[in-house]
Amino acid sequence: MSNVPEGKPRRKRRERGPTEKEFLERLEVLERFMVECQACQAENPQHWQYCAVCGTRLATACPVCGCPLPPLGARYCPHCGMELPKGEGEG
Repeated sequence: MSNVPEGKPRRKRRERGPTEKEFLERLEVLERFMVECQACQAENPQHWQYCAVCGTRLATACPVCGCPLPPLGARYCPHCGMELPKGEGEG
């Protein structure tokens, strides 16, 4: 039996946020999939081919091995095998 009176929902415990180390690890993973535009320094997702801010063509290289990526829709880098993020509208 619970000490909580009937009719009152139990309060959920507040989840603790990530530690600084966990945060930095997550940030590093995110940055692997981001491309900085060389023209305006805006960050864009890895699978975008053009900068959303200035329209400059972005490099389409694998974040691990640096080799050119296959066309949008490929699931893995053909050179190193890294799993690639899904593009917009892909299921």
